[in-house]
Amino acid sequence: MKKRNILGLTTSGHGFSAALCVEGKIVAANSLERLSRKKYDILLPISKTDLNTFGWNDNPAIYKQHIDLPFDLEKDYSEVDFGKLEGFRRLMDHVLNAAGIGLDDIDCVAYSYRHNGNVKRFFEERIPGAEFIVPEHHLSHACQAFLPSPFEEAAVMVLDGQGVPMKRTGYDQLSGCLAQGSGNRIETIVEFPVSASLGGLYAEVTRLCGFQTNEEGKTMGLAPYGTPKIYEQVKGEIRLGEGAGLRLRDLKRLFSPGDRPKEKLYSLGNCMGFLQKFEPRQKDEPFSDDHKDLAFMAQQIVEDVMIYLAKWLREKTGSKNLCIAGGVGLNCVANFKVLDNSGFDSIFVYPSASDNGLAVGQALYIHNLVDGFERAYRTTHDYMGAPYTETDIRKAVESCREDADVVITEFREMKPLYGTMAQAIETGKITSWWQGRSEFGPRALGNRSILADPRDPDMKDVLNSRVKFRESYRPFTPSVLAERAGEVFELNTPSPFMLLAPGVKPGKENVIPAVTHVDNTARVQTVTRDVNERYYDLIREFEIHTGIPMVLNTSFNIAGEPIVESPQDAVRCFLSTGIDVLGLDRFFIEKRTPE
Repeated sequence: MKKRNILGLTTSGHGFSAALCVEGKIVAANSLERLSRKKYDILLPISKTDLNTFGWNDNPAIYKQHIDLPFDLEKDYSEVDFGKLEGFRRLMDHVLNAAGIGLDDIDCVAYSYRHNGNVKRFFEERIPGAEFIVPEHHLSHACQAFLPSPFEEAAVMVLDGQGVPMKRTGYDQLSGCLAQGSGNRIETIVEFPVSASLGGLYAEVTRLCGFQTNEEGKTMGLAPYGTPKIYEQVKGEIRLGEGAGLRLRDLKRLFSPGDRPKEKLYSLGNCMGFLQKFEPRQKDEPFSDDHKDLAFMAQQIVEDVMIYLAKWLREKTGSKNLCIAGGVGLNCVANFKVLDNSGFDSIFVYPSASDNGLAVGQALYIHNLVDGFERAYRTTHDYMGAPYTETDIRKAVESCREDADVVITEFREMKPLYGTMAQAIETGKITSWWQGRSEFGPRALGNRSILADPRDPDMKDVLNSRVKFRESYRPFTPSVLAERAGEVFELNTPSPFMLLAPGVKPGKENVIPAVTHVDNTARVQTVTRDVNERYYDLIREFEIHTGIPMVLNTSFNIAGEPIVESPQDAVRCFLSTGIDVLGLDRFFIEKRTPE
């Protein structure tokens, strides 16, 4: 059987993304928000059709009140021609151009999970010979977790908000599963009903804390400022163990037509009902003790359940390796505690763990599980955006020359540029770094980054006030040379995708205060030269200057905007913020210091 060119697409309440699988390898992936410059761009507003797709059968006003996404419950989108949607065409062109192929080269489309009929019509009209497949949501997450991992076999944990209703589950949307992967096969062991949704609980607390939909990372950062007060009140609702919290009203969810009963490993009881007593924080209102304690509660519950499930998986499968996906998998604090407390030796969390990454999981599902090919792809990096030409870069630089307040230097070799950048960071400048292809996931991993000195105790406040314009409590990342990470952090495993948050070793918190969170942890990115030579060499140069083998790293954007994608995006963000320096490919662009 010929290996097919497979296009993975997913559109959900988290965004719209695409990935291309050629010869069994993911060669390109990106999300619409990076191209449209609209954060969490979901392509089309939530419609009545979507409510039915999601299984949201209550009063639509409830969803509009609780979810900060565009809604249009009047228009019928079922007949919309996706070929006329600029965002749809633009994302298709982006990933196809990155791979150097055309739409008519696509053999199979793996899609989920809004407007399936519209998307199917689009491809049937243009490439009638291509197969169109809609994989199951949580199985796709399991594929996203395991198939690109470095492991030949592993236990798999998928946890999120919800999927979509299915006949085989009694129309329960489910909220995750546990599975085992081996070779090119994945076996589901147990599935979780939507009533046990950790992602749903965390999203509701995120709303109560005054944050918007898809901003659960802010809740994770706020959690260490809280106390166990509210957690102690509600923890009695949590049941852990096989048959946990089994009640008569759960039977419909647990017994699916034609299926055997599902094991119930945990229950959240009436946690959601308990939360109804709290009012959401209003915009610009200070965080109350209750808000901080709610964040603490949500984080603690997620950690409790994930650690229990991981221990159960370890015993059930006998595996030493754990793979995680689903939106909850972006919780780097919980991920590290799972690794530290569950008995697994190794962990892999796919860098785009939430629904945007489903595009990859779906494409690999077709190649490995449906077509039966052995695994040929391992995720060693997340730089999956389309490459930009020298012409693109020079055009962006030339637009900078129109600003009389900048000085532009072009370097023939990269090494002198590293030294100049390192010196700028060392002297307290806020720098930005644009190189190569963009990251697919939500973390900036050194190609679309703002970089600063981790030793400066005031740097966090300076960045938040001058550039990021975001909540003052939120932490920044240390990007550290991988071979030196264990000297500073309680970490003995790679963390290349910023999805583990270990402790900072005693005494080191005073050396790198700008990247040490209030709970003495850090969201670490370990950097190796074979994965990102330019970023590694820049950090190494900073170490030569300062003795510190890391830089402070945060995403190259401001609050409310996506991470920059193109060189022109980088120039625009640089000129409109308090960033002092832009390292753009081989160009060093610096704002003049006012006399």
